[in-house]
Amino acid sequence: MPETQSVLIIDDDPVVAEIMETIFAGEVQITSCRNGPDGIAAAVAGAPDLILLDVRMPEMDGYEALKLLKSSSETEDIPVIFLTAKTETEDEFMGLELGAIDYISKPIIPRIVKVRIHNHLLLKRNRDQLANMSMIDGLTGIANRRRFDDYLDQEFRRGARSEYPVSLLMLDIDEFKIYNDSFGHQQGDECLKAVAAEIKSHSRRPSDLVARYGGEEFAVILPDTPLGAAQMLAEKIRAGVEGLQIAHPGAQATPYVTVSIGAACTENAGITALTDLIEVADKCLYRAKETGRNRVCKSLD
Repeated sequence: MPETQSVLIIDDDPVVAEIMETIFAGEVQITSCRNGPDGIAAAVAGAPDLILLDVRMPEMDGYEALKLLKSSSETEDIPVIFLTAKTETEDEFMGLELGAIDYISKPIIPRIVKVRIHNHLLLKRNRDQLANMSMIDGLTGIANRRRFDDYLDQEFRRGARSEYPVSLLMLDIDEFKIYNDSFGHQQGDECLKAVAAEIKSHSRRPSDLVARYGGEEFAVILPDTPLGAAQMLAEKIRAGVEGLQIAHPGAQATPYVTVSIGAACTENAGITALTDLIEVADKCLYRAKETGRNRVCKSLD
């Protein structure tokens, strides 16, 4: 069953939100804010599927609020419909030029508003589904490199703004080329799928992201997670993959398929940029492989 979609109303008139609650009666999750700054903060925090934005508000009008929404990477893709009591062509042109997708005139006519909002929410759902398909690795079913890059950038920025640590695990299947050469690429693909599923099984929070980084390399993004907790999770993943007991006669560490893992965290000294976090995690992964494979190395080791 599809998830309930959400609409954020930014309007200084509370009656508008009350009308919308009545129109949708639980079909859509309605959140409301009475001014532009609060509305923008709510959009960043809640990522609604659609925003209804009043043009005329004190403190910050709808045009200024829309400019700010469209200038932020966190809110630029949220569709915005303007609410206005004015019907001048120039106002409509200005709003559409700034990035609004539609206009709804006041006073609100419930039947018309319900159909128009439902249509825009359906378009949003379809667009999200297409976007999600483009972010999934076709073989393993987990996030792909593109999704990894986007999400790490988003969480790195959010962590810096909210002052919480973001940890990154980089994982590599040990001696996978030997495995492929021994068993063939079809069996190699089955191995990749099994390892990906095992890594995914240890990711319990919705905010965590497991991705295929490339080839036989995987990554796990752990928002709001200190290095110690990331290391504990990495060890569980390492043991879990070894516990699959996928035969690998050519391996040196054990007779089974194993992974080496590097762990890094933004709380470590010297990590001030996203590229630093990736570089440190990658160096830790390299050290794990150099010191015997089938192990976890963290950035403070």
